[in-house]
Amino acid sequence: MLVYDDIGDGIPLVLIHGLGSRKEAWKPQYELAANYRLIIPDLRGHGETSLNDNISIYNFAKDIENLLDFLQIPSAFICGLSLGGIVAQELYKQRPDIVKGLVLSNTISYIPSLLALHTLTNASRQLKRDRQGLIEQIARTSVYDQSFKAEAMDAFQIHDTYLAAARAPIGMNYFPILPTIKKPVLLIGSTHDRVTPYANIYLMKPYIRNVRTALLWKTGHLSNIERKECFNQQLKNFIEANVS
Repeated sequence: MLVYDDIGDGIPLVLIHGLGSRKEAWKPQYELAANYRLIIPDLRGHGETSLNDNISIYNFAKDIENLLDFLQIPSAFICGLSLGGIVAQELYKQRPDIVKGLVLSNTISYIPSLLALHTLTNASRQLKRDRQGLIEQIARTSVYDQSFKAEAMDAFQIHDTYLAAARAPIGMNYFPILPTIKKPVLLIGSTHDRVTPYANIYLMKPYIRNVRTALLWKTGHLSNIERKECFNQQLKNFIEANVS
């Protein structure tokens, strides 16, 4: 079972963190608990969750499906950032019936193998030399305004499972899934995202039927931290516009 936070009441909203991150990365969204029931898990191999084997995108999504079943939540809005956005797409692929709507933030639908493997090789070397240095490097790269660097560092907790989790999405392609999505989708990108450039939201948009986009200016990869007011308002607007 995943370790998770369950905060607030109302319409369920699942928040899925990114690679090497943890549920505390969503602290800036805690205020949304005044309006919604926030379900915030630590993915397999991340945070406080003790499940560390069989790491894959399929199992990341299956774990969340099992968590919602355990909590007796028949459907929820699903918000994933970065790796979490890939997991959200896999979750829709597995169980579209439990998805009220998708928020795909600072993410991608296809990760080319060659580019990913180059990045993974560099991360592997850095992890062996200096784990804390890797966190600092990731945090520095993930924000445009460096005054948010300390908050970004607090969002990450690098475990020995980091490389396995980093390998999990390599070569995965969800573009064939996008045209089949019948639920509303919000794509969020950032102008200064150095991890998943904002061009990705415009690559994904034409394939999705019911879609809106939000581009956050002078913002890096961790848009939920760096522009929390705007990020939270986008979530509110999206959910309220699609509550049936």
